[in-house]
Amino acid sequence: MKESSAETMESANPSRPPDASTFSTVPEPTSPKRIGRYELCFELASGGMASVYLARAEGAPGFQKLVALKRIHPHLASEKDYVEMFLDEARIASRITHANVCSVFDFGEADGEYYIAMEYLVGEPLSRVHRRVVANADQRSSNLLPARMARVIASACEGLHAAHEQKDSKGELLRVVHRDVSAENLFVTYDGVVQVVDFGIAHARQRVHHTSAGQVKGTFPYMAPEQMTAAVVDRRVDVWALGAVLWELLTLRRLFLRDTDVNTMYAVLSGEIRPPSDYRKDVPPELDAIVLRALQRNPEERWQTAREMGKALRRFLAKQEELVGPAELADWMAELFPQGELRKQQLMDIARTTDGADLPEGVRRANEEPVIRIPRTKGRGTPTAPPLPASLVTLVIGVATVLTVLALDWLR
Repeated sequence: MKESSAETMESANPSRPPDASTFSTVPEPTSPKRIGRYELCFELASGGMASVYLARAEGAPGFQKLVALKRIHPHLASEKDYVEMFLDEARIASRITHANVCSVFDFGEADGEYYIAMEYLVGEPLSRVHRRVVANADQRSSNLLPARMARVIASACEGLHAAHEQKDSKGELLRVVHRDVSAENLFVTYDGVVQVVDFGIAHARQRVHHTSAGQVKGTFPYMAPEQMTAAVVDRRVDVWALGAVLWELLTLRRLFLRDTDVNTMYAVLSGEIRPPSDYRKDVPPELDAIVLRALQRNPEERWQTAREMGKALRRFLAKQEELVGPAELADWMAELFPQGELRKQQLMDIARTTDGADLPEGVRRANEEPVIRIPRTKGRGTPTAPPLPASLVTLVIGVATVLTVLALDWLR
């Protein structure tokens, strides 16, 4: 791949499976299947190690809860290393209770199936938010863009700080490090809340599975230099990654991504890091300084904690004329994705049904052959159309009315 610009922002690692709840279109329903008390409704994502489903948990009569259920692939369930990594993710994430971290409700094994049940987030991954901004000229030129991006990262700082500060029963730090912070693993909900997701390769003192000496884990364009060289890592590698993400959010360009992994690594280790204002003139010097400090190659010269960086961003935001908080982020998300929240709510409504009878046109159960249904005819062979939902009838009438008015206006 060539180095990306504003026109070609894409995922740095498209082969990685997205984490829970990162899809905005209606996915393919899964075939009826249960894992323990969870009924799988739709497959949302699938990768090399696990698949993620929108699932329904049922309890007492009338109780239902939708979750994002991450399930290790059956063929890996007997592989000790994969199972240890999978359950380590669950153990680490389940300890963290914070508004800016995706909640883990449950994890375990049922009939040989290992799973993690997480909060189903109604929103979009930051990577998709970024691409939507890049594709819209008005959004790209908005003078609110720097403050909006600063607010997103300030919130992410608090979520990561909560993870970094996790302690064991003796009050000792677990030394949790996410190690894979990127725009794909930061999530913005439609009510304006930012959450950190996917602790799949997180490091912690009590982790069962340990990375082999010399093995590098993470996403190259967001790895800190010490992480890339397989040195000892601490919370400051996540600070570096936040700095890289914020740089890209402000400039709408890629910072370190190059055409090959080797060139990307070289850029991380020794490439020039120019201030965001070199590419976007309305980025203030204070925001330049925050980003560049996060991107110091010497960890001792960076922000020493995510909270320290977050406080600097909040001080910057407090000086701005326009207020940018969760409510303003929610309004912004509605601008970027006009139908996004509605579509996810519709998917959730479908998942809550018990028999799948309300599946919309074009959506079918997995492994189900498409069926062409020819309606019965009467009279002179005209097919009898099925009754339309009232909402659809209203929509059709509205469109017809608009077209009629336009036609009459044209004829005049």
